[in-house]
Amino acid sequence: SQPSAMASSDYQMLEAQKTAHPEISDLYEQLKNYEQRKLWHQLTVTLEQLVNNPCFETGDDLLNLHAHFISKFDRWLNRTKLVQILLVISKQCSDPAAAIAFMTDNAEKVKDNAEAHTLANLEVARLHLESGDVEACKKIVEAAQEYLGRIAEVEPIVNSSFYQVNSLLHKFLGNAAEFYTNSLLYLAYTPVEDLAPAQCAGLAFDLGLAALCGEKIYQFGELLLHPILASLEGTPQEWLPHLLRAFNSGNIPEFEKIAAVNHEAMNAQPILRDNAQKLREKIRIFALMELIRDRPAHNRLISFVDVATRCTVTVDEVEILVMKALSLELVKGVIDQVDQTVRVTWVHPRVLDLPAIAKFNARLGDWISQVQQTLVFLDNETPEILA
Repeated sequence: SQPSAMASSDYQMLEAQKTAHPEISDLYEQLKNYEQRKLWHQLTVTLEQLVNNPCFETGDDLLNLHAHFISKFDRWLNRTKLVQILLVISKQCSDPAAAIAFMTDNAEKVKDNAEAHTLANLEVARLHLESGDVEACKKIVEAAQEYLGRIAEVEPIVNSSFYQVNSLLHKFLGNAAEFYTNSLLYLAYTPVEDLAPAQCAGLAFDLGLAALCGEKIYQFGELLLHPILASLEGTPQEWLPHLLRAFNSGNIPEFEKIAAVNHEAMNAQPILRDNAQKLREKIRIFALMELIRDRPAHNRLISFVDVATRCTVTVDEVEILVMKALSLELVKGVIDQVDQTVRVTWVHPRVLDLPAIAKFNARLGDWISQVQQTLVFLDNETPEILA
């Protein structure tokens, strides 16, 4: 058994906090009981419950609990779980500099465990970024990326933290596409229920803007199907999901309608105001891809006139539009300038939403019908072969 490092004054601190927070007095009692009996797993579970209680959103009780209680036996706790507890405690630090010092000290204590060490350092990186020290943040993120690239599997919290910090870094640097990709990966490892409502709405809005303005982002399926977008319902930003759906379906009239109704709100966003022309060019490419997808695979010879009509451009602008789509590798095919047609052999796949699935269902029905007609034709025309 491990010797106790607790002093009588430490237990007195525990009793004082128990009195100050009667609503969770049972948790304090459990902490004391588990510590004295050296039941480290049960103690860890109870600590997780306690530190996440809303009563600690202000004050410094958790910092005192760490200094006079947790630090006396932390070497016996699961390292990754310990760091998760420390992440919550660090929020009570008076400023980012104090939080950086707190997490850096504790990262050093868990350096014998690479996973826990990485998790602690990623919080240090986030705090550095919050303080404006981009280079310090980059250095830690690069080290974490190298570590995660070597390890087959880590706790989801580690991946979640890595992608969160990476997304925040790219947001700070103004890399919309990288922010979008890393934010979606962050959400893949982070249940929406674990995020505060304001955090959900803020991330959903930032993701929507990044999707619209990010270069080489030409399908929003993952975002549109993610429950985080529901956090914008009933808010002044609820126009954004509608705009994303119009884009994703290449519906230019709907886009223009939403843009007209929400002109002031959209103009209030510098990234949308500065990219107004690029947005119109982008939705025309979406419209081109939807025009191609609407055609059966055996009938994808499309006239310039059809493209111009669907994409709201002149016939003279069609070739430039198609060449742009070809250069982005969103479509493959051949342009015939003489006949003014485009023969498309491939279009970039996208995540299917319910309307797209309905289209494929209808197309599958047509195919089944054609197969049945062919079978009837063969029955009638070649009876001696089939007999």
